[in-house]
Formats: sequence, C-alpha cells, structure tokens
Amino acid sequence: MWVVDPATHQVWSRSLADVSSGLSQTAIDSLSATNTLSHQDGETLFVAGGYVYDSTTNNFTTYNALTAIDLPSVVRWVKGEDATLAANAILQVAGEEATDGSYEGGFFEVTGGGLHQLGDRFFLVFGQNFAGPYIPGRNGVYTSQVRGFDIVYDMVRGTLSYENVLASPAGGDPSLFRRRDLNTFSILTPSSQGPVESVLALSGVFYNGNAVWTTPVEIAADGVPQTPDPATDHDTFRQAMNQYHSANVGLYSPSEGVMTEILLGGISANVFDTRVEGLVYDSHYGFTNQITAVIRDAALQYRQEYLGTYPEVRDGGGSLLHFGASAEFFVADGIETLAGGIINLDALTSETVLGYVFGGIASNQPNFGTTVASSLIFEVRYMPGGV
Repeated sequence: MWVVDPATHQVWSRSLADVSSGLSQTAIDSLSATNTLSHQDGETLFVAGGYVYDSTTNNFTTYNALTAIDLPSVVRWVKGEDATLAANAILQVAGEEATDGSYEGGFFEVTGGGLHQLGDRFFLVFGQNFAGPYIPGRNGVYTSQVRGFDIVYDMVRGTLSYENVLASPAGGDPSLFRRRDLNTFSILTPSSQGPVESVLALSGVFYNGNAVWTTPVEIAADGVPQTPDPATDHDTFRQAMNQYHSANVGLYSPSEGVMTEILLGGISANVFDTRVEGLVYDSHYGFTNQITAVIRDAALQYRQEYLGTYPEVRDGGGSLLHFGASAEFFVADGIETLAGGIINLDALTSETVLGYVFGGIASNQPNFGTTVASSLIFEVRYMPGGV
C-alpha cells in the first residue's frame, strides 16, 4: 500500500504481507487485484471484485468480495504512526449467488465495472467475471446489468454486510449492456428543485465481441440502465474517442446546467489528427495521450470535443509514453464540489489546481508495445477558457 502527498511530494509504503497488518493471504490477494470497482464514502473506501492471481488456488480469478477500508487507520499504519493495522481497518464480506437466476456467480464477482452511490444505495455497473489466466480474445462472463444493494457497515463494531439486492435487467441484457473497462461516473442534471445526481456509463468494450460501444448509458436512483439502441437509433450521440476506463474529471455549471466530463487518455478507437482537424480510426484500439471532454448541455444533448494531450514523456529508448488507461483522478484539497464529488465549475474563476492523476498503464506505443504500471503523478490545472 502506498500513501502519496502530492502537495509535499512525500511518499510512504508498506507491504500488505507485513505481519503487523494481521491480514490473511486471501485478503492480501484480493487487495492486490486490478480493475476493481471502488467508491469512497467519507473516510471509507469500498472496493468490490477485481481480477488477480489467487495463491490459494494457484490460478487467476475474479474475486467475490466487498471490502470496507477505513482510510485514516490504513494511512496511519502505512506511514508508521501505528505499529499494527487496526483490527477493523479492513473488513470483507463475500457475495452470495442468486437463487432466482437474476445474476450469475457471486454478487461481487465482477471486474472492469464501476461502483457508485446514489443516496444510501450502491450500484455495481456492468463489468465481467473472468476466470483463469488472461488470454487476448478470450472472454469472461459479462454481467450486462446494474446490481443495486445497501451496505450495512460499522467500523467500530467490526461488521460489514449488504442487503436489499436488485439486478437490472434480471439476467442481464448483452444486446445493450455487454460492457467492461469503461468510464462510469456521477453526473448532475438541472431541475426546478436543483441538480439531480445520477450515474453515466460511457461506451466501453466490446460491442458484439469485437468492437467498441459508442452510446452512453444513464442510470437513475432506481438502478435501471437506459440507453438508445445503436442498431436502430441512428441520431443518438456516438462517442468517438477515449472508450476505455481512464482518469476522468467531472465539472458541472449550476448556472448553465451543463455537465462536462474530461477523459484523460486511455484507449481509443479513433485519434484526432490535428493536421486535418479530423478523426483517424484505429482498428486495434490503441493507447492514446489525447484528452477529450464529453459534454451534456442543459437540453440533455451530448457532444465530444478534443482538448489536447498529456505532457510529452519518453522512456529510456526515446519512445513517447501514452498514459491514462486505468488511472484515477484525485480532487485537490479546497476545491468546491457538488453531489457526487463533481467540481463546481461556476466556483472556478482563476487558474486553479483541480487535482492529480495517478496510476494506470504507461505504454510506449499505441499498439503492440511495452506496458508498465505508471508511477508518475500529473497535476491537472484549470485555466479560464480551457483546461
């Protein structure tokens, strides 16, 4: 585990295998997973699923666990302020299998989806259950649905459970929702009573098993996903770039009712050629440094705009590195946010550090290159007239 202070540039780390953690090997394996679903609620980080090697079975698997992490306790332990990790700092509960066929596998046995909270309700958005070593072209079992549930958590008493499960659509709908490794985030919609929070899922992979999705999916507090059918609705918005899960920044203007989500790099079916001011299709869906914004106006109409690129960073061989895939954005202290952690755009009146991008993949080529885990931190700065 790592603790990073981007303001002071201080870094601390501590191995989960340290005996002072008190964690079982199974817990350590599950906490080492990639492509988990996560959501921070106050000082608690909830993590579901994820894909990683399981040392007890000697195989790769998708974990069927919900984890509650008390962040202050973990930070103190990683920094060495506490000699041992508090007993209730990390709690886990396994997901049950459905008795009515409404979902497949364990309830939390999902990787490559999103975890979100609307009010007191939590939602697992899309993703898949992948078993065994990853082989390109091999598929897992896609959930093709949104799974809603309530979390019952008490850190002091050391209890964690979940209840009131509902899957929508029951059994899943692969014709519209067979999606994974996509951007999912909270959005705000103007109303006479003030902005209403919901969840938006953008594009993702793979459409019919061999292409990217382009139509967005809107999910309200009832947990029912809604999207145009791309096969029949030819006038709907189609997302051309940044289809893969990437670092993203949400901004909302209460005065204009406009929601903007900035997508920072990742993987894209198209790249924007600045020489001809047009798109170039990449049939391999390569890593990209390009940054776009998906904007939904007050009339609920979508559009996507090209903004620029990451700073130029090269590896030891001189190859340009591509960032953003599976990375995360962390909002800076002091930034005014609205429901869902969305930044209040109207409050930004001068040049401002919005936050930081950390983690994810660095690739030295768009396709067929070498990839490593990125250890760089990028500062995201807002400038009036652009980002």
